[in-house]
Amino acid sequence: MSSQFDADVDNDFLAAIGRSWWLLLLGGLISVGVGVIALVWPAVTIVVVAILFAIYLIISGIFEIIRSFASGLTGGTRVLLIITGVLSVILGIFAIRSAINAAELLAIFIGIAFLFRGFASLFLGFDAKEGRGWNIFFGIIMLIGGIVILVQPAISLLTLAWVVGIWLIIIGIYEIIAAFMVRNRTKSLA
Repeated sequence: MSSQFDADVDNDFLAAIGRSWWLLLLGGLISVGVGVIALVWPAVTIVVVAILFAIYLIISGIFEIIRSFASGLTGGTRVLLIITGVLSVILGIFAIRSAINAAELLAIFIGIAFLFRGFASLFLGFDAKEGRGWNIFFGIIMLIGGIVILVQPAISLLTLAWVVGIWLIIIGIYEIIAAFMVRNRTKSLA
């Protein structure tokens, strides 16, 4: 009895997905399109992403400032939220004023994030009993990546745009194939 119920639930679920297979297809086509744009115009892609990042900084800074007025916060937390919020808004405005500033700011944030992640992986590797070698290896790679990004931000961002472009194309092709597979599977159930 249970296996029949499970089969009915699986078929109903697949039928529901199958009715909107075209959404998966549309997502795949958009992914391929954005990936091609990132490969053909990597500099433009970097500028667009950097400006979106600058807008994000402004919006998140405003929310940090608003959050600092919430009840139940200690004085130190309140001050920290205000300082980080104001700095975020200032950096966002600075970045929006110039696309070059926005791209450099994005590269600095990515480089610093790589450094923090690298140190975290290294420390985890030194403390962990299992996976120690992989954590240390990953930490060293992230540290090297962070240093390279901070030393050569333009080349690093260009490479990142290419990698993201290739990745989006691969994901898009997979989604397009999956959309047709879902559609065909749904037709065979009907």
